[in-house]
Parts: sequence; structure tokens; C-alpha cells
Amino acid sequence: MTVHHYIGSPYELPTGSFGIKEKLVPLSEVASFDRNQRKAKLITLYEKEENAYGISINHLTEGYSDIKHAFTLPYIYELSCDAHSKSIRELFTYIEEQLIEGCHIELYSCLDGDEAEEKISSLDTCINLKTLYLGKHYKLDKKKYIYELGEMFTFEDKQFVVVVK
Repeated sequence: MTVHHYIGSPYELPTGSFGIKEKLVPLSEVASFDRNQRKAKLITLYEKEENAYGISINHLTEGYSDIKHAFTLPYIYELSCDAHSKSIRELFTYIEEQLIEGCHIELYSCLDGDEAEEKISSLDTCINLKTLYLGKHYKLDKKKYIYELGEMFTFEDKQFVVVVK
């Protein structure tokens, strides 16, 4: 089944793709069978596999508004974020850049169709970007905490995560 991720904020967030490094090139540059076409079809290329990973923040799609009950904040967005460590790093880089000190952002994940179901409170966790704690017991390194979060953090079904700064 498809897992959906959501991000909640006390204020509007920038939407779009972040961290993905793609290049649009004419198909004729990479495939010889396309050389005679008048209109050059563009395709997306990535110089390295890692460049394909990042995040996308989009306004909540109609039909997924049942998810709002899981959040305490007014602005809810759909979050596309692969389980790849680069995507997780891009997510926390985005949060670090957007989160105003003294505020918090909420993350939530659930299976498609389970948006109206209750979250599993035993999975609730907090990430404090000011004190650099993941949960109550793990202290993140000041110089490489984004990297550490990329390696350690995973989304769980019906898990609610609060990120504070």
C-alpha cells in the first residue's frame, strides 16, 4: 500500500520540489533514434542517482482533508519524501530553513485510506533542533545533525513527529 506523508505548520510554507538536481535535455542528445524529429522532446536526466532524491511539498489534495484531525497546526501540506537518506536530509534541511525559532512543525504518515484513523500515540516523538535531541535520549552532533537525521530517521505508519526549534 501507498504511504502518505504530511507536514503541518503554524504559517504558510513554500511549496514545490527541494533538493532534486535534475537537468532537462533533448531526447536527441541521448538517443540516436530521435534525431529526425522536428520538435525536440525533453527528458529529465540526473548526473548521479542521489540527485534524483529530494522532497516535494504540495497543498493538500481534495479528498485527503480527513488528515487534518491528526494535526494541531492550521497549514497542512502533502509531503513527498522517499525513505532514502538524501530525501530525509533534504526534509530536515527544509524544516531547518523554514522553521522560525520558538515554533514547531508537525509530521505525520499513514497508509492511503487511513487518513481518518487515529494516530498511534506510542509512536509520537519529538526532534528538537535547538537542543539537538532526537526523542528523549539521543543527542545529535551539532556539526552533522542533518546527516545523522538522514541516516536514523524513518517514517512509521500513524506516527506523529513534532520538530521544534
